[in-house]
Amino acid sequence: METYKKVVNFLKKAFPLPQPVSVRRLFISDNLDGDCQFKNNSFLIRINKSLPEHEAIECLIHEYAHALSWDKCTNDEHCNEWGKAYSRIYRMFLKEFLSN
Repeated sequence: METYKKVVNFLKKAFPLPQPVSVRRLFISDNLDGDCQFKNNSFLIRINKSLPEHEAIECLIHEYAHALSWDKCTNDEHCNEWGKAYSRIYRMFLKEFLSN
């Protein structure tokens, strides 16, 4: 899970948020790959520990986009702003991790 840890650190540096962001790998419901929660003025991103590394990274990018667009997607969690955030993150991820 070394690459996963590097991606977590990369996201926090490349896409800082005004609120703290915690990322945790936990055993959660089998039908849930991950989620993003906002509580006590901070974000908690949970990624299912049962996922292999490449799927955990995909899920992490997806959930981080939720944190980035949280205040703009109140009624639709996959609104246009979420899509833009996801696209920005994914492009930077590809450039940083897959272009070398």
